[in-house]
Amino acid sequence: MLKDNFLTLKNCIMKFDSKNDLIQQEETLNYKKIMYQLLGHWYWLLLFGALGLGGAYAYLQFKKPVFSISSTILIPEESKGFNMKELFDVGLEQGYTKINNQIEILKSSYTIKETLLRLNWRTSWYKKNIFRWNGVYKSEPYDVQEPRNFINPAGIKIFITPQTDNFYTVSVDGKLNFKGEKMDVKFENRGEFGLPFKNEYFNFTLLKKVTNFDSSGEQYYFVFNDLKQTTRDYQDRLNATLKDEFSDIVVCSISGEEPGKESDFLNELIEVYIAQKINLQNEAQRRSLEFINAQLSGISDSLDIAGDKFTAFRSKNTIIDLGAEGNLVMNNLKEIESERAKSQIQLDYFQDVLSYLEESGDLTKIVSPSVVGIQDASLNMLVMKMGELYNRRQIISFSAKPNNPTLVLLDKELAQNRNRLNENLRNLIANATKSINSLKDRQDRINFQLNKLPAKEQQMINIQRQYNLTNEIYTFLLQKRAETNIALASSISDVQIIESADPEAAKSISLSGKIILFLGLFLGLAIPSAIILLINFFDNRILNQEDVENHTQLPILGNIMHSTFGSELTVFGNPKSNIAESFRDLRTNLEFMLTNPQSKVISIHSTNPGEGKSYITINLGTILAMNNNKVLLIGADMRKPKLHKIFNIENKKGLSTYLIGYDTFEQVIFPTEVDNMWVMPSGPIPPNPSEILSKPVMKNLIELARRKFDYIILDNAPVALVTDGIIAGRLSDLNIFILRFGLSHKHQLELINQYDDTKKVANIGIIVNDIKANSFGKSYYKYYQYEAYKKTYYTDEELEKKTRRKKKVKDGA
Repeated sequence: MLKDNFLTLKNCIMKFDSKNDLIQQEETLNYKKIMYQLLGHWYWLLLFGALGLGGAYAYLQFKKPVFSISSTILIPEESKGFNMKELFDVGLEQGYTKINNQIEILKSSYTIKETLLRLNWRTSWYKKNIFRWNGVYKSEPYDVQEPRNFINPAGIKIFITPQTDNFYTVSVDGKLNFKGEKMDVKFENRGEFGLPFKNEYFNFTLLKKVTNFDSSGEQYYFVFNDLKQTTRDYQDRLNATLKDEFSDIVVCSISGEEPGKESDFLNELIEVYIAQKINLQNEAQRRSLEFINAQLSGISDSLDIAGDKFTAFRSKNTIIDLGAEGNLVMNNLKEIESERAKSQIQLDYFQDVLSYLEESGDLTKIVSPSVVGIQDASLNMLVMKMGELYNRRQIISFSAKPNNPTLVLLDKELAQNRNRLNENLRNLIANATKSINSLKDRQDRINFQLNKLPAKEQQMINIQRQYNLTNEIYTFLLQKRAETNIALASSISDVQIIESADPEAAKSISLSGKIILFLGLFLGLAIPSAIILLINFFDNRILNQEDVENHTQLPILGNIMHSTFGSELTVFGNPKSNIAESFRDLRTNLEFMLTNPQSKVISIHSTNPGEGKSYITINLGTILAMNNNKVLLIGADMRKPKLHKIFNIENKKGLSTYLIGYDTFEQVIFPTEVDNMWVMPSGPIPPNPSEILSKPVMKNLIELARRKFDYIILDNAPVALVTDGIIAGRLSDLNIFILRFGLSHKHQLELINQYDDTKKVANIGIIVNDIKANSFGKSYYKYYQYEAYKKTYYTDEELEKKTRRKKKVKDGA
């Protein structure tokens, strides 16, 4: 008892392990299975692969290639531009340059807009080839002239088709913004070269270019470019980055469909940037020059008046020169008043700059301190820094948003610099005020000495003193103007162009033609493959050998190929076919399953109708009979009998009449056209087939048949519908279940496994029927090799027989 329990437990564990192995096999990706699934639908793969290649080729023809153009410039972090500070101590040195700020200026909409204005790209022309419209930059066939008092709408395609040397057709079909409203525009008119084309929307004149010899038959279109939109477009496409984090080299690049056009844009952009940088560097000198010229124009008149007054006084009073005491007083007054005038100018300058700071005015208009004789290095640096920062912020603010990081940093730097300048100015104002007051006290003491001199000498001293003071200021301003002009003339940019943009060096950034064709083919194959695999994934039918092997451990006795013959007696009618060979393979496998000489009874089952059990019964019996075995076919399907129809036998007598005792064994078996094979039809359909099959007489029938025949094959009713087959299977030595390719489902194997586990029927094997070529994996392969071998082998054999017959005829003659 203990031993039996142990064996039962061991069997349960083995079955459990077997089921786990099956689950793991199902989860493992089977590449061969996938390959056979796809090859079974090769025509869809071929069709979609061709469509994918065709679509990729069409894409290559219609898609315009995109190129990348680049230019390289050096923007030093510390500006080293030459100026005249070292010669004249003007104090107009150039400030510290932050490379990231310069990159923002380079990419700003202000710089790009100035570039486009200088390039004057009002129109863009395109020419039609076979598949697409290509830009014709610098090869435009016509010039477009616009009247000054009319603005043509931008962004709409204007198609031009030359008709003759003098006339052309203009057509428009699209939408445009006309007087603030969107409207559809469609027209086709005739125009004449050299004369204005006018309608309610457009007004322009087409002029032939000298290089346009013959454009008849060609198709063109052009668009009027909108400056704002074009600026945004180029700003989106322009990229400027540092070559690496340790260098001051900036790489400017842009992508576009016309390398020549993009190269011109990059080169012009850099020229505009350099010009802007020089203008920014020279802004202080220009402001100083304007201030000096304005002062000189007023002082020049004052100097002339003072000179005339001094000359007239000397002539009238016949005074040639002053006495020694008078000269001393005058020289002292001259020195003090000169110093006081300079101090007053400086004080006025300090107060003006301070008021600018408090009013937050245009800080770029502040004059350099050195112009008014202020040599304070700290003040000079702060004022120049404020002007430079304010200029930079103005340029960046054209394109940057308020929360742009660069603008935020600039605003912080401006605020810090403003606070330092404000504090410096207040200290300087206090010092200048003290100096002026001190000079005033000294002047008052000298004036006391002056009052002691004779009246005429006093008058002459006052007149000469005013003249000399005006003359000194005038000379000082002339000197400063000369120094400023020299500084302006010597100013150069510190930006160096390392490599200009060259259309010949343009790099294509579009995918290559080979890659696009490969992607087209790949997508063309991938889409149907994915659909096929998805359908097969959810398809529960048996479609390959692995579907059977992964769901059961029962032996597969054979794989029967699809029959293209009209008769059910395929093996008998075509003994040399691949189907006959698959039945021979089945016959060989049966010898290993029925090793006992007394094991002669084979039950053929199916779980559902239409799986080919009767077809297998007949042809299995035929192949056994062809091996000199006596075979009896029993129609045990008394629900829907079929064997009698195939052999054209009446069904009035058969298994049912024998089991109820109406007929004897010899009366219910009939020979067939196949040698060594007999058939026992099912007989009339009884009302209770299961009860009849359960009678002991059925067992007696099987035992009787064992003695008379080498093999007994039972064609049973489908077991999933009725229990007739299970009853007959208990009397059999081998139970074969038929699964039909593409019709039977995987869950049917679970039912067959249950029969085996519960021992309802014993010694179960499986046959897969109706296998299509290229569909069931490796099993079909040898039968189709056999078919090819048969064509050569049997043909040679038959040819040899014919040759022998001809030889016999000749010998007889």
